[in-house]
Amino acid sequence: MIIEAALALILALTFLVSSNNLSLVAGMAVGSRLLRPGVAMMIALTGYVIGLLAQGSEMKGYSVAPEGLLILSLIGVLVFTIGEVAKIPMSITNSLYMSWSALVLYNGGSLPVNFPIVLSSWFIIPILLALAAYLLYPSLVRLTASSNPIRRLSLYRLVMILTVFLVGFSFGANNLGLVWSMLGFSRIGLIGVIFASTLGVIITGRRTLGQFSRGMFTPPPVSSSVTQLLSFTALELSTVFAIPISLTLCTVGSLLGISMARGMRIINTQYLRLVLIGYVSTMIIAFTGALLIVKLI
Repeated sequence: MIIEAALALILALTFLVSSNNLSLVAGMAVGSRLLRPGVAMMIALTGYVIGLLAQGSEMKGYSVAPEGLLILSLIGVLVFTIGEVAKIPMSITNSLYMSWSALVLYNGGSLPVNFPIVLSSWFIIPILLALAAYLLYPSLVRLTASSNPIRRLSLYRLVMILTVFLVGFSFGANNLGLVWSMLGFSRIGLIGVIFASTLGVIITGRRTLGQFSRGMFTPPPVSSSVTQLLSFTALELSTVFAIPISLTLCTVGSLLGISMARGMRIINTQYLRLVLIGYVSTMIIAFTGALLIVKLI
């Protein structure tokens, strides 16, 4: 009974995270009017599945017992619910890692070996991405400014197709790979993650597709391209070292650098504050919540 309940809840979270992150994977391409929503959704979903199959097993070391998986799932649902009610972006990926760390601490008496590395990366990577975007964005603007407008538009569309796939790929490898790892890399777990992700994209993906771009900024094509490429790079490097990281964090870091390069004209600072509040809140709620639950039971 516990196994079935834990699996059902973790797949429900997979549904939610796949649907919500679609706005980060493909929302900017749709917001730039270079890809139609249906096309962008299918490209992103293809990236999800291929990334999970090709690199999901890189996220090693996060397997948990059914009882632990149930606690992680309950905390994830709590975090998501709080975010929805308070209208604050909360990271399910961070919730899963922090809850898992709390369980490791409770059962083994010490935090996971990679805990300092993961937390450091969560704060350092956005800064590095902001710096990279700040330096890269002006160069790309100058490089494309003199090209033929029609040819430039065609090039942007091709870049959008590529970057939507790449970010979808890295999301599948890292975030969905983390869920698969917690399921012990089982075959039924893999099938379940793919099925839940597909349903998340198809059923509610269109509703959430432009959510981020509407709240954060209006994405011109160069901004979208830089943001997507840097987010893909950060997620890929994190996957190689089995570090779970939120796609929201990567996107915000890149956008902040672009916004600084443009005189802070494209970013919604109020939304940025909400993202930061949600990020810190997720870590605190997930870690303390998991400790409280495991002690009570």
